[in-house]
Amino acid sequence: MIISPLADVPDALQLLAGWLYNEWHAFDGRSKELIEVQLAENLNRDVVPISFVAHSDAQLLGTISVDVSDLAPFDYLSPWVASLYVVPAARGAGIGRALVRHAQQFATSRGFSPIYLWTPGSTGLYESCGWVAFESSTYNSKPITLMRFSNESRNA
Repeated sequence: MIISPLADVPDALQLLAGWLYNEWHAFDGRSKELIEVQLAENLNRDVVPISFVAHSDAQLLGTISVDVSDLAPFDYLSPWVASLYVVPAARGAGIGRALVRHAQQFATSRGFSPIYLWTPGSTGLYESCGWVAFESSTYNSKPITLMRFSNESRNA
């Protein structure tokens, strides 16, 4: 498996937008077109915002992004790891963990620490990568957990 910037495989943008729309639309209400615009803004190779794609040969397996902001009430925190998605057939093979660690390494190697994320689901994957829950909140009236990763606390 290889993890590449989406900018290296831009033809994947519409497929990723479809994945994220199908996975998150009922939760966040974003249209597929808005997701496509947001992913297009992430067609970078070395700066935030950036999206990454996990792939093996020509098969796309998953994606993750590092964004400047991801949760309006918490815009004062930045950057955010966001939009983690692994195709159902590839789940449980460590791809999600590899994507999270890749995003962490990308952000921290550029001097970002701490970094943030939110999740409406289980926190176990993130905790296994060194993330710590720091607040419970709501997004569109649904419960979420806010988490942070700090290189300093991980090395302490």
